[in-house]
Amino acid sequence: MEELAVKKDFTNIYTQKLPNSYLKEMKRLDYRIPDKTKPLYLSIAKQLFKKLSKKINILDIGSSYGINSALMKYDLKMSELDDFFLKQEPSTEQSKHFFENLSTDDMFDFYQIDISEPALKFSENTGLCKKGICVNLESGDLPIKEIPSADMIIATGCIGYIGYKAFSNLFELIKRQQSGSDLDILEKGPIFAFSVLRMFDMEKIEKTFDHFGYSLVKSDIKPIQQRMFSDSEEKHKTLSLLHSMGIDTKWLEDDGHFYADFYIASPKKLETSIVSISEKSRKHTEI
Repeated sequence: MEELAVKKDFTNIYTQKLPNSYLKEMKRLDYRIPDKTKPLYLSIAKQLFKKLSKKINILDIGSSYGINSALMKYDLKMSELDDFFLKQEPSTEQSKHFFENLSTDDMFDFYQIDISEPALKFSENTGLCKKGICVNLESGDLPIKEIPSADMIIATGCIGYIGYKAFSNLFELIKRQQSGSDLDILEKGPIFAFSVLRMFDMEKIEKTFDHFGYSLVKSDIKPIQQRMFSDSEEKHKTLSLLHSMGIDTKWLEDDGHFYADFYIASPKKLETSIVSISEKSRKHTEI
């Protein structure tokens, strides 16, 4: 994909046993989008908790070291993770104690999918997730016994690296999980919420959601700043790509950062839920 060729490859920092190098590089690049999507995810999770009257299962796709879980479960900010991990470079055991000593939100359980086994192991060992599943969503035949039934599926930053095939495989898995149920996927499927860089074309993903009976909408929340460009080449390539797509970068990418749109999806039979979530999330646009 042309879009992926634009971005810097960070594979080396996603595959280490501890998140220190990852957090150090993300701090350098002013990667703060998890802080900004946190209240949006929480708004949806709280509505689901109230509606379903049970603990919510959240499946985080492309979870890496469990940053979303850390921020949401323990009401942390990225800067607080930086303070702990970058000043002393703690071991996994010390990291576990750090989180255990914090008050936690018991409203939801996290399950995580990523292609980095070390990152998932760290998240599991520190209690940031109930289970980490190392699987490539782009490949078919996902392990139905390993991936739990989810009430909410989130993704921060991985859409584009994964495309419509990953969502098609995920929907097929959800259908298999619900086989034998009185209600089908159109009535009780999970809510999706994710951020997508503006340079990624969403057409095929939108068609995939529609095919499986879902309404996928770009929320009315203004584009969210993700991170700085790593260098002038990345900025030049990104701006050129966006301009070729007819996307205006004034006041946004021109300032030297990637920007992402926020998407929400629910079964078409529950389409009013999307409107409710979008309206309630609007107050978080200035974050």
